[in-house]
Amino acid sequence: MKHPVRFVFVSIVLFVGLAVLPGISFACGIEGTATRTDGSKVDGTVRVSTSWNSNTAYPRDGYYNLELGDGACGKSVEVFVNGNSIGRRSIPNNGNARVDITMKGSSDTPVR
Repeated sequence: MKHPVRFVFVSIVLFVGLAVLPGISFACGIEGTATRTDGSKVDGTVRVSTSWNSNTAYPRDGYYNLELGDGACGKSVEVFVNGNSIGRRSIPNNGNARVDITMKGSSDTPVR
């Protein structure tokens, strides 16, 4: 064998890579924009939640991202805005479902 050190290094890298691979999980959730009917962006005044778990998100500068965890991948969840249901959404097997929210004027009520 010409390069035993290189062989050992490559073997270690492959072993560590294969050992870590099964532990990789894909987080799933919902994300989107949050605007008002007048076109302004929601900034921290709206709470987004789901029926999946107790995680919540508060849109900042018109955008939110609510991570639900890898158990939510491929499932269907009900989405709530300030406690009001805006319907069920299917979560993809990997990544986030897009759920854009529109609030009625300056109120706390979502447009459905």
